[in-house]
Amino acid sequence: MSDDKLHPSAGEPGASRYGNFCNYYQFHPAEVRVKQLPLDLFSSTENDGKKFVALDIGCNAGNLTVELYKCLSEKLPDKEIAILGIDLDPTLIERARELNTRPESISFECLDFFSDERENVLASFLRRHGVDEFDATFCFSVTMWIHLNHGDAGLERFLRDVARRSRTILIEPQPWKCYRNAARRLKRAQAGDFPLLQGLKLRGDMVEHVERILTLECACERLHVSEENDWQRKLLLYKRSR
Repeated sequence: MSDDKLHPSAGEPGASRYGNFCNYYQFHPAEVRVKQLPLDLFSSTENDGKKFVALDIGCNAGNLTVELYKCLSEKLPDKEIAILGIDLDPTLIERARELNTRPESISFECLDFFSDERENVLASFLRRHGVDEFDATFCFSVTMWIHLNHGDAGLERFLRDVARRSRTILIEPQPWKCYRNAARRLKRAQAGDFPLLQGLKLRGDMVEHVERILTLECACERLHVSEENDWQRKLLLYKRSR
């Protein structure tokens, strides 16, 4: 991917077409991000089994995935925690695997969520842990990249597919200004543009759009909305109602 990570500077991570920044955690440290998580709520939504199985979509180099594992292990001490982190960037996944000190509990796979192999990869992981669905799926700052590269229909499909596979969903939508910034950085790096951007009908309040799709189309109920973090984003926690 020759245009994925272009021209980082001291103030921003650079240009990216898919959000696979090689230096992402320099700007949003994983240790800081987990402090915003409503992990106490997972105690009230967990299953009755011995395991808590989670999916981290867009895991980058795995720093946040590891912090999630630590926090879940602390909050759910009676559970065996298993997390699968996926990212479409093979270099980032290779780095995540190299730095993974808990391979028995944390797995990383190079996977595009929209690829044909997705169902086999996810189903294989679930079977390995003896469950039919994920207890939680984490979607940190990935909806914008899905939206920019797959359009309105792609965003809706993504949320439907996540909800179908998971009992709870924790999602961090990027605000609309991030869309403009991503397009500006790509053009400034002379790496083209996002062809679907101008045709998007879902624009403006992205939290509202994500909420509508999950509640009206995916039979989910909202459990929690956090305050904005330092980069002006909220965490939304939903539970599938059926």
